[in-house]
Amino acid sequence: MSTRKCFLMFQANPIIAAVRNPKDIHDAIASDTQIIFLLGGNIYNLKKMVEYVNHAGKYAFVHLDLIKGYAQDNYFIKYLKEEINPTGIISTKNSLVARAKQEGLMTIQRLFLLDSSAMDVSINSAKKIRPDAVEILPGLVPKIIHSVKKELTVPIITGGFIETEEEVRSCIDAGAISASTSYKPLWDAFSSIKNEQNNREDEPLKPEGE
Repeated sequence: MSTRKCFLMFQANPIIAAVRNPKDIHDAIASDTQIIFLLGGNIYNLKKMVEYVNHAGKYAFVHLDLIKGYAQDNYFIKYLKEEINPTGIISTKNSLVARAKQEGLMTIQRLFLLDSSAMDVSINSAKKIRPDAVEILPGLVPKIIHSVKKELTVPIITGGFIETEEEVRSCIDAGAISASTSYKPLWDAFSSIKNEQNNREDEPLKPEGE
């Protein structure tokens, strides 16, 4: 799936439901957000969770680094594509992101930006791998979001400790396209954030100097 399609998908979903506990999958599906990050699961329940999401007409992204019971190799990526069929994957590992791209899955490269050195390495890695989007953690520092946006042309998702509508707005204002959160009350705030975005897009541009 192209980065353009990825951009449009995330642009339409400023809040992403991040599901850590499989029992929360039903609340995520019942929410208005169309994108669900599966940050847990195992060899026994992963296929069923993805099927739930697909059946609801929503988009499932599997965090490969957090799935238990599977060998993280090329055969698993092929099996994931053909038998489990998520929309895409999330991973911090360059090799898994690259292999998932080859299989035609949408790819999100998760970047932990803990200091300037980690940022340099992560940015260079993303430029080389060219994922469809990146997710940066921590996502509550506007300066970091600005810096990443200057370096990368792919959509930016933020995550980590996002628990209020204001924090979502702050991330988006800084240049992120979406915010992922496991804080369920925010899943229900999807409509208000989306309406704000739509109203902002409908505002007429003011001439310079006004």
